[in-house]
Amino acid sequence: KRVHMNEKVRAYIDEHGLCRKYIALNMGTSESRLSQLLNGKRRMTVDDYMALCQAIAVDPRTFYQSTSM
Repeated sequence: KRVHMNEKVRAYIDEHGLCRKYIALNMGTSESRLSQLLNGKRRMTVDDYMALCQAIAVDPRTFYQSTSM
């Protein structure tokens, strides 16, 4: 099974108990839009991905380490 980037990021956020409201605020977006990105309802652009990684203080390469879980 191929694991998509949004699933990896969502799992990381959930595992670390990060506040989505705080992440959205730091990304300069709404909680609703963040939720759409994390749930695959909206395509995540490179800019979205970079802003999200910065908001959760994670190196963007972190989620590229493996293509499957």
